[in-house]
Formats: sequence, structure tokens, C-alpha cells
Amino acid sequence: MDPIAPLNTFLDQTEEFLGHSPHPAIIALPLGAWAVSNVCDVLGLLTGRKSYDDAARLSMAIGLVGAAGAVVTGIRDYSFIPEGRPSHAIATTHALGNAVVGTLFTSSFILRTHEHDVDRRPSLLSRALGLAGGGLALYTAWLGGVLVEEHGEAVKPVMEHQEREEEEAQEDRRGRSRARLADRAPLGRHES
Repeated sequence: MDPIAPLNTFLDQTEEFLGHSPHPAIIALPLGAWAVSNVCDVLGLLTGRKSYDDAARLSMAIGLVGAAGAVVTGIRDYSFIPEGRPSHAIATTHALGNAVVGTLFTSSFILRTHEHDVDRRPSLLSRALGLAGGGLALYTAWLGGVLVEEHGEAVKPVMEHQEREEEEAQEDRRGRSRARLADRAPLGRHES
């Protein structure tokens, strides 16, 4: 038995329920948590308050946990993009960039945890790594938006469903229009 089969089944069911990939919803957690971490880092640096340093470290950890879910769903979405499609190169840049983002935040978190354990404030290096991760995350999130908004990646089932509904509605309108015209009347006769 394939050990990944239950995960694939769960993701298939989630996609069917949502009408699209869960990836765009999941990424809100790491992006939000890392934004909080970056803001707290700057506030901690400006004010010297340890509570901001703690909030930065904890929100960074929450972001890393959320990123694990984003990675799983992102890799799955990536696997469905054919290599010849123009969006594949964008998706590759998005994925590699996010790998760097995760590495920057993980490195920062490890340094912060060590510094916290020895009762020291976060070093400039740990702050710089976190802020660099946050900056790069903005770019990779924008790339993700390009994939969805401009190329329709990971939302094809929704788009296909909408197209089918529009075609059915047009056929229905055409059918009703034809029923209202009499075959022998030059301008058509209205039947009520």
C-alpha cells in the first residue's frame, strides 16, 4: 500500500469540497505569522522590550508549522503543471524561493531558540535572517498570486465549472428564443 495514499485521498476530498486547491488558504498562516514576527522584531529592536522578542520567536514558530502544510499542498499543485506550460517556470521560481524563505526562517528560529535558552536577546544575525525571509516571502507570495490570477493554476476545476454553467445558461436562453419564433412568420410570432 502506498503510504501517501491517505494524504492524497484527503487532499482530493478537500479540493472537491473547496472547488480548488487548499494551498492558497493554507499559506495565509505562515505569511501572517511571519509578518507578525517581522513587526515584533522591529519593535523589539526599537524598544528593547523582551516581550516583542518572545512574540517574534513564537510567531516565527507558528509560521514554520503552517509552512509545512503549505509545502505539502504546494508540491502537489506543482506536480499537476506540465513542464511545457509557461506557468511552470514561474511555479519553479515560486517553489525554490519558498525553499529559501523556509531556510531563512528556520535558521533564524534555531538561533533565536539558542539565544533565548542562554537568556540573550536575538542577535542582529537572527533578526536579519528573519527579515530577509519576510522580504523574500512577499516576492514568492506575489509569484503565487501570478500563478493563480494570471494563469489560473490550481483553480481550473472552478473555472471549468463556471464555463459549463455559462454554456448551459446560453443554451437554455437560445432554446427559449427559438421556441418563441414561429417557423412561417417572417418576423416571428411571439408565443406566450
